[in-house]
Amino acid sequence: MTTTLAKPDYDVLNVLALKKMAGAPAIAAVVELSPDDVEERLASLAAGGLAVVAGGAALPTDEAEPRLAATAAEIYAGVRGDDDVLALVEQFEKTNAALLTTMSSWQQVDVGGRKVANDHTDAAYDGKVISRLERLVGRLDGLIAALARHDARFATYATRFATALAGIDDGDHDLVSSPTRDSIHTVWFEFHEDLLRTLGRERAE
Repeated sequence: MTTTLAKPDYDVLNVLALKKMAGAPAIAAVVELSPDDVEERLASLAAGGLAVVAGGAALPTDEAEPRLAATAAEIYAGVRGDDDVLALVEQFEKTNAALLTTMSSWQQVDVGGRKVANDHTDAAYDGKVISRLERLVGRLDGLIAALARHDARFATYATRFATALAGIDDGDHDLVSSPTRDSIHTVWFEFHEDLLRTLGRERAE
């Protein structure tokens, strides 16, 4: 039987698995622990064979996922049995599909029936896409709140989305889809993966 993790260790390893590679400050900003505390927990996880720490960054090992799954099954049993959460999850699947379509609209435009890379010179077009993104993020409010009633850490997603949207409104359009920043795309992807692990589900292909 796979042993489970202490909750703070789960939180740290979960974020590390979501990000694939991260340093203690980046993890601390999400789990609301101090960087020093995260560093200590990463060292402990590494000693247990669940992470590799080198050069100021950490990566999860192949052994991390089974431990995360076992721990999630234990600590999120209440979430998995919450009919309100599950109903909101079903709505999320539709919203997620709309998000993927909207991100494609941000990255490509239709020119003469052909998809070409969006050079972002059409401010009106980009503005419409951003408005759609804002509405889609707003649809997550109920689900995030419902999850946060089980575990307060989920509320950090609302904060991260709000920060990204504020930056976009200020003209920082990299915060729409940049894979190297806490963009809408990055936060959404991590939220989706986190949700699947919490519920014990696999990503639909």
